[in-house]
Amino acid sequence: MAWVRTLDPMASGGWEFRSVATDGSWAIFTSTHQLKRSGQIVTGWIRYEYAEPQTGQGNPYMSAVEKQQYDCKKQQTRNLLVIYYSANNIQGTEETEEADPKATPWSPIVPGTREETDFTWACDQGRGAGAR
Repeated sequence: MAWVRTLDPMASGGWEFRSVATDGSWAIFTSTHQLKRSGQIVTGWIRYEYAEPQTGQGNPYMSAVEKQQYDCKKQQTRNLLVIYYSANNIQGTEETEEADPKATPWSPIVPGTREETDFTWACDQGRGAGAR
């Protein structure tokens, strides 16, 4: 897990370290910048960093940021935008995958998953004064 210490926290972007996988394969950062709440819906950014290249979405990537929406009342989420980066610390070449919010289905939050960790953070932050 020593690779996690090499990651740039990127505090100027409001990023804060949240968690790391027990096997050290990934780390999660969240940002309060651009966090918005509209009724029970919170929209925010999540950053994933990986120890090894990830595949499955075009070219291999080491870092990704996701713009997520969370329905805090119905306990569900949907992904609006993902930007994949070829290097850690959201560096290198990038590929973008954008979804149409009107056509993107909601997915339930599964207990014990990293999505539940993200959901809990977003809904807790969304209650605060920082969300607009």
